[in-house]
Order: sequence, then C-alpha cells, then structure tokens
Amino acid sequence: MKRSIAVFVVAIASCAARANGITDYVRPELGAGWQVSRDMGDGTWYQEGGPYTRRLSGPAFMAGLTGPVWAPANWSVRWHLDYVYYGGLEAGCTCVPDAQYNAVAHARAIPLGQTAQLSYFHSQGHVQGIPLTLDAGYSWGKWRFAVDAGAWVYWQTWHVNAFQEWGTWGNLSHRATAQLGYVAGTRIERGPLALSYRYYNVSSKWNPYPGIVTGTNTLLLAYRF
Repeated sequence: MKRSIAVFVVAIASCAARANGITDYVRPELGAGWQVSRDMGDGTWYQEGGPYTRRLSGPAFMAGLTGPVWAPANWSVRWHLDYVYYGGLEAGCTCVPDAQYNAVAHARAIPLGQTAQLSYFHSQGHVQGIPLTLDAGYSWGKWRFAVDAGAWVYWQTWHVNAFQEWGTWGNLSHRATAQLGYVAGTRIERGPLALSYRYYNVSSKWNPYPGIVTGTNTLLLAYRF
C-alpha cells in the first residue's frame, strides 16, 4: 500500500514539470490532514457494556489533479480528480453474543441461568478511494471561497480477528470491494494553498461482514503546483 501511494505521488509530482500549455488546464495537487469517521454504533465490532477500545480518527492524505472548467470574472468552477487515503481505524472488545447484549442500554443482558459467553475481538483498517468533484467559488481579493461536490469510488479494508473462550479463532474480516458514494465540502484558498473540508459517504455493506466506517469528515491543507 505504501509503495502504491509513493508511485502515485511521484506521478503527480512529475506532472509539475510539464509544459506551461498543459498546466493551464491540469495542475497537480497534494494534501494532508486529519479525519474523523462515524461508525455503526454500539454492538458492531465493540460493546460499550464491557472492556473495549475504539479509534475512529487518524491522518488523511490526498494526491491528484485539478483544472479550470469556467472562470468569468470573479466566479470560477474547477474539477478535481484525486486519490484519498485515511487510516488509524481500530476497535476491540471483550464481547458477548448479540443475544446477551442490549445495545440500547449499552449493557450486557445475560438471561437467568446462563453465563456470559465471552469472545475477544481486535479489528483495524483503512479507507481509500478516488473522488471526482467540481468546486464552484468566488474570488475576493487574494482569497477564494468555494463549495465542492461529486462522487467517489472507494474501498474499505477492515481486518477482524476473534478468539473465543474455548480456544477457536475466527477471521470475520470485511472483504474490500469497490463501492460508490458521494462527496461534499467547502474550501478556502489563497494562492496555491487551500484549506479543504470534505464529507465522504461510506456504506456499511456486509461482505460477508461490515466494515466499521459509515461516513468520514476530513480537514486537509492542500497545495496546488
């Protein structure tokens, strides 16, 4: 994964060395920042009624291309074709079966005469994808204010290992497949620098088990070459 990101970044950076005629229409852009994701809630990959860990935030990175679509006077429209990666996702718990847990009350609900059937889960993963968006903005002095929206193809990777009290291991990982979602956000620019906020729609598709992410907010500082 790190190698593929490095290859992509090198390819983007090489575009900066192209002739000026090309960079009038296509410019490389790179960005880095932070992401905060939303999960499926208590009862999926962790249980708040027992010992658990959960981390839904971490670094986010972007590399891509951008260019003008329409630019009369102070108004302008630009396209963005990017590669986005964010990780730092993790969850774990000492859990009981769904039949012994009340997710609404965030507590174990062991029926009389039964004992807790404990399992130990550890999960981690990341999300990557390719968004294609349009931003519409207005320039005021040296500043540009814009909103952008579009769609993205993404892959959610979520690895899960489970160990039960009686000693059996299980791999309950989500199989990463291409999915389609929407992207919406806003950005503030000054020259080649931009502070960009985006929301990425992510589906909790079961394949055969779900990933943990159902949506992500990112805040990135980007540079257009």
